[in-house]
Amino acid sequence: MIRFFQPLIIIIIILINKNVLPQEYNSPVDFKMLLSGTFGELRNNHFHAGIDIKTEGVEGQKIRAIADGYISRIKVSSWGYGKVIYITHPQTGHTSVYAHLQKFSPKIDALVKKEHYKKESFEINLFTKKDDLPIRQGEIIALSGNSGSSNGAHLHFEIRDTKSEHPINPLKFKFNIKDNIPPTLNKLKIYAFDTTLINGYNKHKIYSINKNKNFHTINDIPIINGSFALGISTYDKSNNSHNKNGIYSIKLYIDDSIYYEFIANELDFNTTRYINAHVDYFEKLENKKKYHRCYKLPHNKLVNYNILVNNGIINFNDTITHNIKLVISDIYGNSSKLKFKIKSNNEPFLVKCPLKKDTSNTLFKFNKANIFKREHIKLHMPAYSLYEPINFRYKLTDTLDNVFGKIHHIHYKNTPVHKKYVLSLKARVPDSLKNRTYIATTNMKGKFNYIGGKWINEFLKTKTKQFGNFCIVADTTNPEIKGVNIFPGKTFNTQTSIKLTIKDKDSGIKSYRGEIDGKWILMDYDHKSNLLRFDIENNISKGKHTFTLKVVDNVGNTTNYSANFTY
Repeated sequence: MIRFFQPLIIIIIILINKNVLPQEYNSPVDFKMLLSGTFGELRNNHFHAGIDIKTEGVEGQKIRAIADGYISRIKVSSWGYGKVIYITHPQTGHTSVYAHLQKFSPKIDALVKKEHYKKESFEINLFTKKDDLPIRQGEIIALSGNSGSSNGAHLHFEIRDTKSEHPINPLKFKFNIKDNIPPTLNKLKIYAFDTTLINGYNKHKIYSINKNKNFHTINDIPIINGSFALGISTYDKSNNSHNKNGIYSIKLYIDDSIYYEFIANELDFNTTRYINAHVDYFEKLENKKKYHRCYKLPHNKLVNYNILVNNGIINFNDTITHNIKLVISDIYGNSSKLKFKIKSNNEPFLVKCPLKKDTSNTLFKFNKANIFKREHIKLHMPAYSLYEPINFRYKLTDTLDNVFGKIHHIHYKNTPVHKKYVLSLKARVPDSLKNRTYIATTNMKGKFNYIGGKWINEFLKTKTKQFGNFCIVADTTNPEIKGVNIFPGKTFNTQTSIKLTIKDKDSGIKSYRGEIDGKWILMDYDHKSNLLRFDIENNISKGKHTFTLKVVDNVGNTTNYSANFTY
């Protein structure tokens, strides 16, 4: 009897496993995969959540589903991912993401257009059901593009864990990408803390890195007294591509014992902004250099540190020479090693000089709310808006042209802020202009960037995630509309689209609405080129029509455009 059931049990196990074994993923493109961006790369305010696949320098390449599944989400925006498709793959437990698309396949586009016209909005975020849009492996789902915040034609591609929505490194799934090039090491930075001496000075030290046969080194043996930490400026390349991409892992060894490890296997959108605690934000803004900190700031919730001794902060309580090694690797196992020595000098620490108790220097703690008030400014920063304590600096200086009140120098722009804080500024503004004013940052050279604001009593109030130079300015200029291929009285013969450019040089464009004969039409907006485009398909009849466009900026200035045309 047992012998009879054994084959049956084996058959049942095989059938069950057949349904749960992951389906092997196909490439999303028909040509060789070359990368212009890798997973975990250091970007502005976030880690790169996928890989960027080159599309041979052009838009319109076929994009295919990597496996069977169903479309669970479609989003269209002028910003971010632009036109993007999310495909859920039940067999693997993953969701694949295809972003910066030019256009969707016909069956997807039909559903998307219904949503556009239902919402009367170009910007949509559509969640679809399992049976709405089933997809087969290799099916063409879209054409590649440059939509959203993309700076060149490419496909941004992600694989996410469906349950957690965490992005997973796509290169773990054996896509055919050739890479036998080890990472490049640029600079080493040694961080000095309050009482640290590096070669006799209480300041950070940056070293050039030299290649020496099979490893790298620096031309010095630093003498260090007190606690210190390290940072590394590095990038990676793959074969047949000139792009400087991100690395996969960093390991730090102290006297052959591992002390720190960072690895880019998985990310979490809820913590990705903590990149500003991981990178050296000062170097990034001031010197355009990207350093990985090999230590952890007090308020850093990233979980990409597999090994972390003493938060990566090093302190030698001796007077001997120590061996330091950094190993930088890509996901294919190519690695570069930096080896150097540090001489410990265990002398008594310096006494930290107390700060002068004046009105311009205030201690801001990272784990408590911080409130700062003066006659013309109120600032309320929630707890955990900072990554570490700061000696908050504030200064008020004379005004610039076109500014109401003075310039508020709120700490330093090279200090990162994690959460939005409330900022209120006070200035005398004529009542006739109050509804056209806003808080802006300025480079002190006549350039202003819109932040926003609402008047509450005598203060203009807004929220922001940055430090810098702030002021109150007014925008009294209407947006600009220019017809590209339309003008009043035009006759359309073979023309298949209506194109216009829209611009606003001050507060920026808030909204637009295009209509033909009083009915809303779908106009694709590319903010990079300032271009609005309406594609003429079967949506207008032959004869005379009236096209109108209304554009509103962020303070309510409005421009209307109208053109009669014959189709």
